[in-house]
This record gives sequence, C-alpha cells and structure tokens, in this order.
Amino acid sequence: MRKRIEEIAQRLPEGHKDIAVYTDHVFEALDNYSEEHRKLIATNAAHGADPNPDTEKEFRDNIADTKRMMIQVLEKTAQDFEHKGDKYWDKNYDDGIDM
Repeated sequence: MRKRIEEIAQRLPEGHKDIAVYTDHVFEALDNYSEEHRKLIATNAAHGADPNPDTEKEFRDNIADTKRMMIQVLEKTAQDFEHKGDKYWDKNYDDGIDM
C-alpha cells in the first residue's frame, strides 16, 4: 500500500503532496500499533492467556479496512485535483479540495 501512496503522491500538485506524507505517517502509526498489539498478544500467550482468534482476525481486518479507506480517500482527492477546472467532472468532495 505504501507504493500506492507514492504513486498517488506523484499525481498531486506541488504544495499538496503533504496529504500523501500524512497518509504515509498514519500507515506507519497503524503498523506500529499492530506490532505492539502482536507483542502484547505474544506476551499474554507466553503467560498462558490464549488469544481469541476471532478477535485477532477482527483487529487485523479493521487495520486493513482503515488503510484501504485512507487510500480510497487519497485517490479521490488526487482525482479532484487532476480534474480541477473541468466543468464536466463530478467532484468527489462537494466542499472542494482547496482551503
């Protein structure tokens, strides 16, 4: 997914690439959170607490879903930038992309 962020960042105009950097930072934070969770579960298992496989699957699925959603939002934002000024483009975000 990080490669996809880089690809989308290339499509963003100068001065707006920071949203791709922000997305990458959030991905890094989610990866760190997942790793800490994995270590916690491993420590608990070493002390005899069996992890619930359904809960662990749900945790991993939620992290993956969050990352997918963030990629989709970044993609839609890049599309709106690419079509800026195109009166025939149906904007993904009605409030626009500029502040």
